[in-house]
Parts: sequence; C-alpha cells; structure tokens
Amino acid sequence: MESSSELNRLHFFEQACKISEATYASNPLDADNLTRWVGALLELSQFQSVPDSQKMIQDAISKLEEALSINPKKHDALWCLGNAQTSFAFLTNKEDEARPYFEKAAQYFQQAVDEDPSNEIYLKSLEISTSKGRRRYGVIECDPLVRKGLEKTVHWHLVLIRV
Repeated sequence: MESSSELNRLHFFEQACKISEATYASNPLDADNLTRWVGALLELSQFQSVPDSQKMIQDAISKLEEALSINPKKHDALWCLGNAQTSFAFLTNKEDEARPYFEKAAQYFQQAVDEDPSNEIYLKSLEISTSKGRRRYGVIECDPLVRKGLEKTVHWHLVLIRV
C-alpha cells in the first residue's frame, strides 16, 4: 500500500503534467515549460510498471529534444536529458541494450557542463557517468523482482555509494 506522502507526490506530479500540457497548448515554444513537464513525467514514471515507465521516459526524451530544438544551449534540459537516458538504461534488461543510453547520458551531461561549467550537480553527474566515475562509484538499481514485473509498481532510485 502506498503511503499518503507517496499519493500526495503522485497527485502533485499528475497536476504538474496537466498544467504543463495546458501551457504547451497555448505556447508550444516555451522550452522552460517543456523542461518542467519532463521533470514531472520522470517523477511519475517511478510509479509505473516497467513498460509504462519506459514509455513515459521516451515521451520525456521527446519533449526534451523539442525543448532543445527551441533552445539548443538550455543546460537544464541537457542535464535532464542525461537523467532520462540514464533512467531508461536502468530499465533495460540487457547490458548491451542499456549501454547506448548510458553513453548518450554522458554526452548530454558533458554538454550541460559545457554550457554551465560551475554547476556542481552537472559536474558530479558527468563524473559518475564516465568510465572513471563508474570505477569509483557503485550503482544500486531496480530490484530484480520489480524488473521482472512481479511488483505492481516500480519504485526505483539511482543510489550512489562510495566503493
């Protein structure tokens, strides 16, 4: 059973998606709105089954690409795109299928750093996504039972631990 805080969080992000969708209908060239919409989609994807989560993340990736077509130097959209690629990779069953998503994530994190070199979050994301970072950090990902679809919802988090 989901806690009341999880239900509140779910409701909050569902509302955020509705607001962003309405804003998009009136102003499809608002790159900030597209980026906010993606943030809500990525949060909501955590409450979905693996296939539905993957669909939401693909939708988020599409919206971020649209935001970047409007403003190619939008560093927060580049960083979010790296996160979306990483999230999708973690929901991919086979390592060889996940690898391209991790590689794209590293490229987007690098582009975000190029646009905003002093942003600590972008720098840490880039460090973790590189081969050097992968050797320094371990990643705990989705529980195997969740991945196999034996759970009703997916509650996965990227957890970094010092190795």
